[in-house]
Amino acid sequence: MQIDHVCLNVPNYSETLQWYQEKLDATITQEWNVDVFPDLKLAYLDVYGFRIEIVGSTQSLAGMPTAQSFGEGLRTSGIGHFCFRVDNVDAVLAELNRRGVPTFVPLGSYPDAGVRLCFIQDNNGNLIEFVTPL
Repeated sequence: MQIDHVCLNVPNYSETLQWYQEKLDATITQEWNVDVFPDLKLAYLDVYGFRIEIVGSTQSLAGMPTAQSFGEGLRTSGIGHFCFRVDNVDAVLAELNRRGVPTFVPLGSYPDAGVRLCFIQDNNGNLIEFVTPL
């Protein structure tokens, strides 16, 4: 058994697809609609070999609050973040910053966890972590 994808429900489908394409080099691998839910648009994105499903609705309901701090993000119920393992987290964050993505949690090394990491937020406030093993 393995994880197939993570799903992000968003109120701004097109903007979210564009953000992931421009900021994380995502490619859209599939888009579809569901006849019984005409307000929904769905897509699978490939981001660094990981599949993210984007579900957009014109009738979005309120979800988890957007974290204002890392501590708040760690204490919010639900999926708090998802993480990409990268070869060089410093270079990845520098490129994201160059593309206009602000840093949410600065680069730091955590020997007890065995990683160097940083966090950003997507255009909807979802936390995204990048790690490089120490």
